[in-house]
Amino acid sequence: MKRWVFLIIVLLLVSCQGKKTSTALFEEGQKLFAQQKYDEAIAKYEEAIKLLPNSAVGYNLLGMAYRFKYNAERDPSSREKEIDAFKKSIECDDTYWVAYVNLGATYYYIGKKKEAAPLFEKALKLYPENPEKEELEKMIKEGRAEEQDNK
Repeated sequence: MKRWVFLIIVLLLVSCQGKKTSTALFEEGQKLFAQQKYDEAIAKYEEAIKLLPNSAVGYNLLGMAYRFKYNAERDPSSREKEIDAFKKSIECDDTYWVAYVNLGATYYYIGKKKEAAPLFEKALKLYPENPEKEELEKMIKEGRAEEQDNK
């Protein structure tokens, strides 16, 4: 009996050695991102998210990788995936202010300032000490002005 238990433990240890943790995969993705290897970073982030499917941070990282990929290649599908990843980040954790700022910035810089304003407002409500508060308030004001112009 003891032999079987020992054998099972050994087999479990051997089978687990090749598997990576979500943390390790996110770290690998960050290294690839820093090297501007966006497709490879995206693959690592997606692999990590499969292990940790409710990771707001993971989806935010994925969104940033798609943002930089879009900036490098100007492929509209990357922009769509960027937006989807930030939205998923917020869906996973509606108190994760970073994703609100990132989604708001995406909308703001593609000319959808009125869509950006409530996202920046929510981010500031969640984190009023944001060091970029003044800039975000300026962007909110622009978004609200755009909203008034369209009425």
